[in-house]
Amino acid sequence: MIHSVPQSPLTVGPRAAHTMRDSVSEKLTVQKQEYNLLLKTINLFAGAAWRLGIPGELSAESILTSAKKRTGLTDWGGEDFREGLDVIVEQMGNAPLSALGRTNAYLSMVQAAANRLSIAEHLKTHPQIRDIKIKRPLFILGFPRTGTTLLQNLLSLDTSRRALRFWELVNPVPVSDDPAIDQKKRLRSARRLLSFAYLIAPEMKYVHEIQAETAEECWPLFSNTFSVMNYDLQSSLSGVGDWLMQSDMVRPYQEYRQQLQLISTMQPGVDFVLKCPEHLWFLDALLEVFPDACIVWTHRDPVASVASYCSLLSLNQRMLYGRFEPLSIGNHITERFDLGVRRAMEARDQKGRPGQFFDVSFSELVQDPVAMVHRIHKHFDLEPSEGMDVDMDRWLNNGRSDKRGKHHYSAERYGLDVEQIHTQFADYIDRFDITVKKP
Repeated sequence: MIHSVPQSPLTVGPRAAHTMRDSVSEKLTVQKQEYNLLLKTINLFAGAAWRLGIPGELSAESILTSAKKRTGLTDWGGEDFREGLDVIVEQMGNAPLSALGRTNAYLSMVQAAANRLSIAEHLKTHPQIRDIKIKRPLFILGFPRTGTTLLQNLLSLDTSRRALRFWELVNPVPVSDDPAIDQKKRLRSARRLLSFAYLIAPEMKYVHEIQAETAEECWPLFSNTFSVMNYDLQSSLSGVGDWLMQSDMVRPYQEYRQQLQLISTMQPGVDFVLKCPEHLWFLDALLEVFPDACIVWTHRDPVASVASYCSLLSLNQRMLYGRFEPLSIGNHITERFDLGVRRAMEARDQKGRPGQFFDVSFSELVQDPVAMVHRIHKHFDLEPSEGMDVDMDRWLNNGRSDKRGKHHYSAERYGLDVEQIHTQFADYIDRFDITVKKP
């Protein structure tokens, strides 16, 4: 087990307080680096609750006990997940979480543990689910902020494929035998969660709008295995990522496949279009568990990807720690992205099959997304459903709050040196002939 202490997102040099000029700051979507007055007040109440022993202790046993009480279940479906939980809890314990952040982390892990219990029970009572074939799943991967959301939404308009919706990601197990009642209950739960999230981070709707019904990244399913890179990327818990990259991720991907099998019972016979940047770090395990996967890999100037993603995850770090320090975030994400893309290129070379990958240029995608979808269909010999072009045009004019151009961010704010990043990512840029913006 990794016992390293995570680099605190609040520990940076004296430049941290002056990472950008006021003229730049006024244009940014994410401006506030600290809690506002409301959240400071909520944080005070959260601190008082922790001192009274509410909701519990930030410990593995407290989390597991709470999940068992919530569900009335005791079968975890195996014990391999406990090491990952121990690593996450240890890293959380060493991080300077605010009281509100500690509460959010605790409740998130209780939910993941409860999901795990419910998944194990559902698979036990419906063993035929394990025999469902996940055929040629279409995976969209690439750095965050490279058009993966756009592509997933367009590709999932094909009636033969479906994406994973937020409401079923946060709670993948049916709560009622009646499909209509089940969806209504899970939608209600997801909306409550999102209401709280937007209270904490109202800027999110301009960075990445999430609604209960929107298609989202599949990393929450890995939370239920406690083997999820998100704790590293969005929370700067580097020890979690270090442990994961030394671990065999085949088991978590096998459990991820089981969850897809379970979710597929809601729409039998419909294949998946999935997306998550975190697959980059573990592409070798993905290819082993899904040997017939169709991989769409999006590419963009790493400077833009890093800067945009830093802006997005600043919201999560502000929630967890009460404030965020841009320079620390920029350094961490640059290094993690570099490691992730190197691991992915190596896995592609070693395990990828001819024709298994299709590379997408971000600039070409945004110039003509419909044409790009047709190119993807042709490459993988997929037949688009009738009327899909009309549906794509309608979606492209849907008025989402996070449409391109709504999110304003700055590489300068996060201390990103354009030339340095282009040099660091030179192998990746050259291999995929990525157009970069010179300083």
